[in-house]
Amino acid sequence: MFDFPKDAIKFKDFQKNFSLKEYSKGYRGIIYTLNFNNKRFAVKVPAKEELIPSFKKEALILKFLNEKGIFFVPKLIYIGEDFFVYEFIEGITFKQFLKTSNNKDSKIILRKLLIYSYCLDKLGVFKDEFQRPFTNVLVNNRKVFLLDFERGALNKFWKNVPQFLQFLLALKILSKDEIILFGRKYKKNPWEVIKAVLKKI
Repeated sequence: MFDFPKDAIKFKDFQKNFSLKEYSKGYRGIIYTLNFNNKRFAVKVPAKEELIPSFKKEALILKFLNEKGIFFVPKLIYIGEDFFVYEFIEGITFKQFLKTSNNKDSKIILRKLLIYSYCLDKLGVFKDEFQRPFTNVLVNNRKVFLLDFERGALNKFWKNVPQFLQFLLALKILSKDEIILFGRKYKKNPWEVIKAVLKKI
């Protein structure tokens, strides 16, 4: 399907064979874009060698979620020794979206984020950034995608929604008493809590 290497190779070797353009650079990693076979891909590389293990973990998390049919995360294409490639996702960050959107559209995205955090909880994937989903969430019209799982973990259940409740507290959608109440109930009756919070948004 793609002429990517069959075996895992290092980024320096991958770079020799493909034309890459730097797209964004952060403290933890660098994103390059690659146009290949009439498709656009993102190539994610750790900024420091000591971050390679967390990037490998992120690739494994994405692979797991892809295999489970989760559509709101990047589609993984290739895993190298110290980088990975996924289908490029068009969109703006949630932070940018909040600055320009109306209240109705913002609530639609918030409801989707709540549902997505619940889906990850059911699968035991902890993202560990739902309390500040500003730059690791992309919005394209009303489609929402979750990025940056290098801080995440597998087999860690029921942690994302409690974090997202903290975000809703910061937005003054929920009160402190409400998130304490919902937090206590969540593990025992998760879907009941989700339905109650959806009504609040």
